[in-house]
Amino acid sequence: APNTEHRECHQGQYVASIDGELFGSCHTADPDQLLEMMQSDLENWSNRKTQMTKSAVEDVNRDERHVWTYPEDGLVLELGCRDLVATTDVPEEWAFDPHNLNHVWLTADEVREMVPQDVRQGDTFDLPESIHRKVVRFHLLDIVRGETPPWPKDAPDRVALTVTCTAADGNSVTLVLKGHGILIEQGDWCTQPTRDSVYRRGEMCCSIGERGFEPSILGHATFDRTNQRFTRFDLVAVGTRWGGTTFNFRQRDVASARMGIAMTIARTALERDRIPPAGSPERYFDA
Repeated sequence: APNTEHRECHQGQYVASIDGELFGSCHTADPDQLLEMMQSDLENWSNRKTQMTKSAVEDVNRDERHVWTYPEDGLVLELGCRDLVATTDVPEEWAFDPHNLNHVWLTADEVREMVPQDVRQGDTFDLPESIHRKVVRFHLLDIVRGETPPWPKDAPDRVALTVTCTAADGNSVTLVLKGHGILIEQGDWCTQPTRDSVYRRGEMCCSIGERGFEPSILGHATFDRTNQRFTRFDLVAVGTRWGGTTFNFRQRDVASARMGIAMTIARTALERDRIPPAGSPERYFDA
């Protein structure tokens, strides 16, 4: 039978045939361990027990709360998050170029709300509330090494985001976005021991009591009035982060340090650019 013994959880890497028959799986960040699993299961493939029970994806009752709908006429941004200053008290494999990716999805209605029809050069206005809340709660997060929950619902109140029109004519509108804030949340996040600890995972819990991020935000955008879409949307949030949560792997790196988040328009039509943002659509579109 294929190896599906993950010990810690059921997330990880799964390898299957084109017919959907499982070769094996593992939960590792080490490519050598992944290759070892694949080689072992391939060697035992002829002795496998054929997996006869199959369910077509179309036959599965889907929970609509977890179904994403790609915003075809909206705005999709690529997001990158990384540490800006190398940390020292971390394992070597984590210290090397730590970064992570995500996507930002704005609907067509949200895009239209962002640019008032009668906007003129020199006008300053707030970012629409739905976009403001989404960006702050779901995207000003420390995901450099893992995943973390969205900020609480009152968090957007602690981040100011304003938009200034620097140019406008019949064809396009040029905008500058600026903001600053302090995001702090108290908690009791249990983190498991690192792999080099004398304790096994599950034997003890190291608690982190706070997480925070103090970003300065700057963005530049150009809106095509004729086609009702953005031709440019670049935004960066740079500041000091500290603390951590259960699954963003800051157990040994909770001290204050610089972190950067950058967003830009996803420009390709590859399937990887249609991966939805981390989280559930029900919460994401009702931030």
